[in-house]
Amino acid sequence: RDLVRRELAELYPKLREFRRALTGKKAAIYVGGAFKAFSLIKAFRLLGMQVVLVGSQTGTAEDYRELHDITDPGTIIVDDSNPLELSAFLQEQDVDIFVGGVKERPIAYKLGVGFCDHNHERKIPLEGFVGMLNFAQEVYNTVMSPVWRFVPRRTAEKV
Repeated sequence: RDLVRRELAELYPKLREFRRALTGKKAAIYVGGAFKAFSLIKAFRLLGMQVVLVGSQTGTAEDYRELHDITDPGTIIVDDSNPLELSAFLQEQDVDIFVGGVKERPIAYKLGVGFCDHNHERKIPLEGFVGMLNFAQEVYNTVMSPVWRFVPRRTAEKV
């Protein structure tokens, strides 16, 4: 208990800084297994972000019931979606960051949406207390990057 208390005392003030900047931003999640999605929803909540789209390629009926139970009303939940469907939902929801695997990266980049690669070949850990801090830093750097003000979807012009 003392270890957890110390870790949280160190982590929460750092997360509050990220939360100030990220509150109200929108996230989309599309991963291989639903278990990752559960964790990511909780992580985005800690950062004050709204998950507007979530899905997996291999979820079960039970997984999707749990996703429904832990997401906000109106969250789009998809099962084994294709790139055209994902693209349409990302645009419709005007997301700020899309978390997925290597196959989803081109979708995000083509739409001018920030991307967080969440596959098993990562170079930095995303588990535990250090992992949450690493994730928060990556999300912050991606969403708050000044490059997005030059992307047409973020200007008066629409693509």
